[in-house]
Amino acid sequence: MEIINQIKQINLEIDGSCNIKCQFCPQSTGREASFLKKMPLPVFYKIIEEALPLGLTHVNLSGSGEPLLNKELEKAVRFLSQNNIITMIYTNGVALTPKRFESLCEAGLTFFKVSCMGWDRESYAHWMAIDAFDRVRTNLENCLSIIEKKGYPSKLQTNHLIQDNNELEHQKEMYLKNWINHLGVYGEIWMTHNWSGLYSDENVSRHDRFKGRQLRSCGRPLANVVEIRAGGLDGKAGAVVPCSLVLGKDSVAVMGHCEDTSLIDILNGDKMKHLRDVHLREAFHEIDYCAGCDQLLDAEETLVWTNIPGRNYGNSSISNLEYVGAEKYWTD
Repeated sequence: MEIINQIKQINLEIDGSCNIKCQFCPQSTGREASFLKKMPLPVFYKIIEEALPLGLTHVNLSGSGEPLLNKELEKAVRFLSQNNIITMIYTNGVALTPKRFESLCEAGLTFFKVSCMGWDRESYAHWMAIDAFDRVRTNLENCLSIIEKKGYPSKLQTNHLIQDNNELEHQKEMYLKNWINHLGVYGEIWMTHNWSGLYSDENVSRHDRFKGRQLRSCGRPLANVVEIRAGGLDGKAGAVVPCSLVLGKDSVAVMGHCEDTSLIDILNGDKMKHLRDVHLREAFHEIDYCAGCDQLLDAEETLVWTNIPGRNYGNSSISNLEYVGAEKYWTD
């Protein structure tokens, strides 16, 4: 099998903990304690310095925790900006005050992507388990005003999930009305995914809705993208995992730890080679966290709506690098 010698993007979780308990997220129902830590800055610097000579261009400082909980986030963003890296955070927006937003803009953060899972105040309070619908909308209005007044190049986007496919059109229209059009922002609306089989509500099951659809690799283990957790096993930091969707199963998916092993050695280690081989052979049943994952379904309809220029189903949200279809880089 070919050797990995290039890394274009890292999804690097800067903080593994979270400040809310969303109903549909394994983070809130018992994420393993060893992964609920902050990324130590020395480990962060080590990872980036190893990846820069390999062609690194994009870093998403998110994984499954809330990045704004890390007080050293600005230091990380500034270091990346100084190295001409395009950056992003996924945040629930609860702690995205105007002061923090401006601080991150000054540090050079490229994209703020805000998860708003609830199409009105009642549904937001249910799905995100916090009555913060008005607070978050106000936060985002203030952030947009700061961009307009100060001319920061940073961009703000919103992200939304359909929580009942039987109500897809209604929820989509309400998301557009109460979030995207209300704020005047770029955004995207997706069907809910199942976190590698952990979330199986029949009202959002892609396997039921797209029964009989072709299974193919999600492409994540085959792309020039690396997923790194803040925590890890045995007190270590910087666990490399296959993708963000192993949330709740992190411990069984660890490929190695950046704290004590070089990134390139992990990517070319036996565990990663086996994972890539499974995806190339489409033998997904051999790996538990892959076997039931709905990302294996070929279903472009799961991207319900977006107005983000260049945003495509099956591609990375920060770099637009291909996930779906990445196997061609290994088989041509």
